[in-house]
Amino acid sequence: ANMFLFIVYYIAHNPEVKKKMVEEIDSIFQGDKMRPITKDDYYSLKYCEAIVKEVARILPVMHICARCIDKPDEIAGYQWPADTPFLINIKAIHNNEDYWEEPNKFNPDRWMDENFEPKKNSFIMFGGGLRLCPGNKLTMIELVCLIALLFR
Repeated sequence: ANMFLFIVYYIAHNPEVKKKMVEEIDSIFQGDKMRPITKDDYYSLKYCEAIVKEVARILPVMHICARCIDKPDEIAGYQWPADTPFLINIKAIHNNEDYWEEPNKFNPDRWMDENFEPKKNSFIMFGGGLRLCPGNKLTMIELVCLIALLFR
């Protein structure tokens, strides 16, 4: 729910983004406000998905997550013993200039380039590795479809 509110906020405050998004939605639904959204429709809503990802990058729902290493390891040039807990600052990673061009700018277009791939571990919308959120695909489907339902 929070993420959807953030999405609506950023769409409302960026008229050029809203215009592109509405054009995408109109091109898919052709003005039919009652037709159910199909799987093909979902996969065609690329700009809507880009908006979700960009909002999640700028305002992650979870700003910090905790991890604990199970064996001694070297991280950032330091030796850490087993069972050392770490706090990962997701917001700082998502807004780091080393990983993102103009990190403080809301720019869904960055996700539209077919060759664009965030640097490894620089986009942690749903966590990662073995602890990747099992509901990540369902969440994306829900948010993209909600955008389409609300704005069509």
